[in-house]
Amino acid sequence: MLDDQRPGTVYWIDHYVVGSDDLERWADWGVKVLGAEPQPRVGPPGGRQFIHFQDLTTCCHHGAMLSPDPLPPSAGLGKGLPRHGLFIRQEDIDKHLRRLDETKTPHLDPFRRSDEGDSGISIPFEDPDGNQYELWAPDVLPPGAMAEETPVGVGRISHGVYESLDLQRAAEHFRRFCAMEPMVSADIPADTLVLPTVGGARIIYKKVDTLGGRTGGFGKLHAAHAALVVQDEDFWPNYEYMWQNVTEWPWDRESRQFVGAGPSLPPRTSRHGSPGGIQWYEVRSRGDDWYDCDTNCFHFMGGAPRDPEFKTYEPHTMDYHFPEYLKEHGLTAPSVGH
Repeated sequence: MLDDQRPGTVYWIDHYVVGSDDLERWADWGVKVLGAEPQPRVGPPGGRQFIHFQDLTTCCHHGAMLSPDPLPPSAGLGKGLPRHGLFIRQEDIDKHLRRLDETKTPHLDPFRRSDEGDSGISIPFEDPDGNQYELWAPDVLPPGAMAEETPVGVGRISHGVYESLDLQRAAEHFRRFCAMEPMVSADIPADTLVLPTVGGARIIYKKVDTLGGRTGGFGKLHAAHAALVVQDEDFWPNYEYMWQNVTEWPWDRESRQFVGAGPSLPPRTSRHGSPGGIQWYEVRSRGDDWYDCDTNCFHFMGGAPRDPEFKTYEPHTMDYHFPEYLKEHGLTAPSVGH
């Protein structure tokens, strides 16, 4: 990629991972409340499970990481961040409210809002670990929002809302590395930054004075992140551009921890925990996770569209792209490190 060439842009949010103090409890909650489908366990047979993933659609899922320490307290229902949104239909709102009540899931009453870029009806709720969510019923559903859905009528990820100490800095980071431009609307207040994706999802930042500590950049919840979908042909160019322009978060092999943590660190990339991510780190000493200035973690996910509008896609992780890279460059895959 040339120095002045823009990176490929973001189409969807493929998945997110939150922290949990009890993975079995979180997984049971996800099945009952969202209709999610459990994925096979991650980790050695008989060993302690570290992370649990569930499918929402064939190209959209979510997960929880077992927190090594008790999670910090949430700022409160509908107030804490990060907050993850999921598409629903407006005509199904009463059905969703009944299910939230039946499962004793804390939630707020539905209310109309347009202060985060789109107009529609929001139902904020939280999981047993105090992680914040929102059932989002926009006035106009984007194509692909409900192309696939869970058995209880929950669609794909509609948005993620993150904390920021400096909205202008966050906007510049996403402009530079994701080719995403802020949405302009008289309904968006000065303390909110909205970055729309091509498909209709949103990355949203809220101005805060203090970060809450439920993000990967604090060094404990290093698996807490969101995956942003780009076209397959943009996967490597996006990363090459980022590796040219940000530093790497050092990984200490002996302690199996990153060196340093918190909002004092600059934007950076880091070693991702998947087999492909670990192998890639062994080859290039660079990671495919990346951090903004506010401790929020993301990584790119390649996507092969299944339709001309990119409403649905075949998701391709680093584990998919890595063998192609090795073959093209005549390299051999290293043993998986720790």
